[in-house]
Amino acid sequence: TPLSERLEILSALEAVNYLTVFDEDDVSRLLLALQPHVQAKGTDYTTETVPERETVRSYGGEVAICGDPKDHSSTEIGSRADRPK
Repeated sequence: TPLSERLEILSALEAVNYLTVFDEDDVSRLLLALQPHVQAKGTDYTTETVPERETVRSYGGEVAICGDPKDHSSTEIGSRADRPK
């Protein structure tokens, strides 16, 4: 799924206040500026392996792991949709 489409879907969620795109592996500077209550990371992380964990904790925030396992891709899902039943 292209980034622009993912951002569009996420921006429609009432609980989402901000979305940003970044290239850095560690977004501590951004987190310190925004200080979100929750930093959500995907299941390719654990609460112990999130690079910014200590930054988030420093201002009283929480790290949450969310989403499904990263064992599929949008390309794979699309190829299944194209197959005859």
